Amino acid sequence: MQANASKAIPRTRSSIVCLHDQRLLMIELEDPSTKKRMWSLPGGKIEELETPGQAAIRETLEETGYAVTGLSNSRVSHYQFRWDSHIFDCQCHWFRAELISMDASPVDDADYLLRCAWIPMHRAAALLRYHPHIAGQTQELMSTAALSRL
Repeated sequence: MQANASKAIPRTRSSIVCLHDQRLLMIELEDPSTKKRMWSLPGGKIEELETPGQAAIRETLEETGYAVTGLSNSRVSHYQFRWDSHIFDCQCHWFRAELISMDASPVDDADYLLRCAWIPMHRAAALLRYHPHIAGQTQELMSTAALSRL
């Protein structure tokens, strides 16, 4: 996504790749300005005094109701993302995580969060095609998760 970097809003965030039974935990969002719907990964802004790992675990629970643990070492990447009529210059900490339980807590998050779902791994790439960088990071983490189970 090309954008004028001088107008971009800096954002430091974390995201989770969590697999269970060959399915990826994903969230469906609706952009407040454009009303465009998109699928993404659980994650969000790192709050003050919070580590990237703590933010990833908190955001996953808030957005999906699922508790995760066993974070991998993070990988960090940079990308721009258009959301709610703004361009964000994101520094993202990416983690693989393990699901604690299939029992999910109720979710009461922002109105733009429509739902979460366990999406078959083979469909994830197509759902993330709108943002090649996010799709690529997700694919790499899914691949390393699958290899670590062999």
